[in-house]
Amino acid sequence: MKLHTEIVEEKQSALIVSKKNYPFITLLKNELRRVSIDHFSSPIIPKAIRMFRYIFIVNETVTIEKIIDNKNTIFIHIFFGKKNNLINKKTFPKNVKIIKVNGERLEKNEIDQILWFALSKSDETILNLNTSQLIKKKISFVPDISLNYKKFITAKNLIFLAIFSIIFIHVAFIPFLLLSYFFNYKSYLSVKNNSPHKIYNNSKINQLPKNLYSIVRPTYLLFGVAILPDNLIDINEKSFIIIKQTQALTSDFKGLEEIFFQQNKTKEQKNILTLRIEKIKKNLSDIKEELNIIAQKIPFKNNFFDKIKKQLIEQADNIQKAKKVIEYFQKTISQEKISKYVIFFANNMELRPGGGFLGSFGVIEIGNYNVGDIKIYDIYDADGQLTVHLDPPKPIAEYLSVPHWFFRDSNFSPDFFTNYQKALFFLEKEMKMTDFSGGILLTTTAIENILYAFKDLYLPDFNEYINAKNFYLKTQLNVEKKFFPGSIQKKTFLSSIARQIKNNFDTVDIKNLLFQVKKSLDEKQIAVFFEDQNFQSLFDSNFWSGRIISPKCSLSTDCITDYIFPYDANLGANKANFFINRFVNLKIKVDAQGKISHILSLQYKNDSPSEIFPTGYYRNYFQVLLPLNSTLNQITKDGVQVEKINQIDEPQYKLAGFFFELAPGKIGDIKISYQLNEPIKKGTNIYQLVIQKQIGAKNSDLILEFELNKNISILNQNFSPIVKDNQIIYNTYLLTDKIFFIELAKE
Repeated sequence: MKLHTEIVEEKQSALIVSKKNYPFITLLKNELRRVSIDHFSSPIIPKAIRMFRYIFIVNETVTIEKIIDNKNTIFIHIFFGKKNNLINKKTFPKNVKIIKVNGERLEKNEIDQILWFALSKSDETILNLNTSQLIKKKISFVPDISLNYKKFITAKNLIFLAIFSIIFIHVAFIPFLLLSYFFNYKSYLSVKNNSPHKIYNNSKINQLPKNLYSIVRPTYLLFGVAILPDNLIDINEKSFIIIKQTQALTSDFKGLEEIFFQQNKTKEQKNILTLRIEKIKKNLSDIKEELNIIAQKIPFKNNFFDKIKKQLIEQADNIQKAKKVIEYFQKTISQEKISKYVIFFANNMELRPGGGFLGSFGVIEIGNYNVGDIKIYDIYDADGQLTVHLDPPKPIAEYLSVPHWFFRDSNFSPDFFTNYQKALFFLEKEMKMTDFSGGILLTTTAIENILYAFKDLYLPDFNEYINAKNFYLKTQLNVEKKFFPGSIQKKTFLSSIARQIKNNFDTVDIKNLLFQVKKSLDEKQIAVFFEDQNFQSLFDSNFWSGRIISPKCSLSTDCITDYIFPYDANLGANKANFFINRFVNLKIKVDAQGKISHILSLQYKNDSPSEIFPTGYYRNYFQVLLPLNSTLNQITKDGVQVEKINQIDEPQYKLAGFFFELAPGKIGDIKISYQLNEPIKKGTNIYQLVIQKQIGAKNSDLILEFELNKNISILNQNFSPIVKDNQIIYNTYLLTDKIFFIELAKE
């Protein structure tokens, strides 16, 4: 029997073509599925479309040829507010239907109309849907909820609302506190960037969190958690006070500048000067007190906040130091007696043990409410008046071939006080100058640092602009290049700079000036001595007086003191130190018996471009101070033992020195081997190491290495080294004098 297959009913298919995923497409698919029409989607019209009964095309058209070739397919074009050439045509194929939508979206009832229109066999070919009216009609409908509010007023909801209100009241101050912190921080940045006009006057915002917190503070006290918010509120309040006081302090300094250098002040001007100074002192005291309070109230303990706390304490300490300096200045300027100070200008590009070659010096007088002009003198003018003979230090006589000792070579000690006393001798013998109240040494680097606080200074006598970056080169060009003994170029040039600093003092950045002066003191580019011992104690305690440190240990009776002080003397009559870089490495080894041996390595690199002045060979008389209870084993240069070494035992130190030369572009390595005669004892010991930096020397790299025997362990130290087995390494910079403490235990 032959079988026949007959299709009783074929399921219809629809294709939806749309480049954009409109929300209504999902509704359209659901409705197609409801009427048993399979649906497919595509962003473009495929080549073969005969299998689709219906094709919905959104905001696109197909060619007339494609429509005619597929007469059994119904093309339904849906346009959203968009005109098309098919719409404008009077006639188009019968299998095309067009739907014009005046609106942005379609709802379910509009989809039903579209389907009825697409699937019906009516003769209608265009359908207009005005959805804006439908949406407007829906929006205008407002449901009546007057009868439903009661279901929200329940006991549970009321309890929840009460709890939420209580919590909200107790934390309401926090957002305002954070906002206040933000404004204080922005004001701090304005002060830091010298923009006091940008400080936020947020006294009301600062007061608001405190007022809100005071309402709920009894609750915090009840639960014992009031300390944290109390401290945060206080820190915020104190921060705002400090910012306002700093703003006032800046204003007071600006007011002081106007009458600071005026000569022959009237009684009224003297009173104003005194009142300004008193106000500055009061503001400094208040700021210091507030900083200390904030440091104490910082409630968090971690590295970040510990660092902030340390910085606050340091700033408070710096303010106390500044206040003492101002008090001394006030005392000096207000007394009728005129105090006279000598200022030494040391060119550390020609480095000497006491800071640099003394090319000039100045004298300034202060008293009777006046600050006099700095009178600059050329050192050769003074030396030309020397009538007595003094034997110079041996290195000067031997390597400079100078038979007499002059003022210009007086700072041949690494101790500033010793040099100051020697300078007073020469000032009296050469210039008949006596009765000085103190002395200040400024290196070339210190003057450069100070100039960073000023704008460009114009020197009309030289038609030059001077600033921190070009000071040294301009000095070389205008002073050193054509210098000869007896010329007045150097004196005139420095006098012109000093005069312009005075004339432009009203433009100085006070904060930066104080920072640069302190930096120069810390890095031993400024050294000072004052006859007033109460005032001098401030500089001695901060190691600002350029003194040789006495290697004494006050921590324990079982304390081993170690000491090293390497310093240079450029005897090449050039400025080669501008091109010299020095690297320091100190290796300390402790053996099983506790004996301490050292190898001090110094690498010198001469980057001078040629042998022509002011560059050239570095002819250096190198000296090093070692502990008196030490034994010098050997000194080598570039691996060759140095034979000619001058050794002297001084009261507290052992001094060793020798001469060497370093050609331009060359590197020289100096190694010094010595050991302490005092070993580490059994039990706990304190080891103290002092490394001193030379006045006027560049900041150099310093690597400190300790190698300990296995029977010796480290219990504690005042620095943070890298530790590996029984070896510790510490990388730092020799910016200033360094004191290291290590607590050791020997089995």
